[in-house]
Amino acid sequence: MTIEFSSVDKRFGQVEVLQSVSLTVKDGEFVTLIGPSGCGKTTLLRIAAGLETPSGGEVKVNGDTPRNACRQHQIGVAFQRPALLASRTALKNVMMTLEITGREGALSPGDLLTDFGLGGFHDHYPHQLSGGMQQRVNIAAALVHNPPILLLDEPFGALDELTRESMGEWLGGVLNRSSKTVIFVTHSVEEATILSDRIVVLSARPGRISEIITVDMSRPRSREIRTDEGFLREVAKVRSSLYRAVEMSQ
Repeated sequence: MTIEFSSVDKRFGQVEVLQSVSLTVKDGEFVTLIGPSGCGKTTLLRIAAGLETPSGGEVKVNGDTPRNACRQHQIGVAFQRPALLASRTALKNVMMTLEITGREGALSPGDLLTDFGLGGFHDHYPHQLSGGMQQRVNIAAALVHNPPILLLDEPFGALDELTRESMGEWLGGVLNRSSKTVIFVTHSVEEATILSDRIVVLSARPGRISEIITVDMSRPRSREIRTDEGFLREVAKVRSSLYRAVEMSQ
């Protein structure tokens, strides 16, 4: 399932957020958007999800509009704050996606939660779960109707560093067992490097593509790789690109 951004601009009133962004995300590819705060990462993700309309240019999801792709339940979305109903258990929060989409039986909600390490927490309510557990439920709810595309906006941003590392390793393993096309937004250079096939570095606002970096390491990548010299070189490459993107905008 391919996502194509063609000369995408976005303005909110007089504020130009994105400028002439062209990018093709290939079928089954994991692409991360990274850049300084306010550069339009989340806005670009929301445009891909059909939640925002570009001011110029266009986005195609397998040749169709993002909104039509959403109507056909081809896209799953998870944001930084888990969108869980306090009155529903973990299992029923995941089941709610199937109720909304009408795609009963796409994946088993119970089996999915068990695969996510939450087999003993089906009947727990959100307030009874840790932040990492809540985010696993949130991602399970985005995946349960088995969409070919997954859009993730800083899903681990509110977690402590060790939990965040663990969740990133877990997500990389989960997605390696599927063939989903993923766009991921993060502020973390290390997180981007450990998860991605390619990293798109955006300049400061208005966001433009400053550089696209291919991470030439096989996936999934475990936490042990964080001390590997090859990984550290990749991290340094991304960090240097991010610094250049910021400097170019000043």
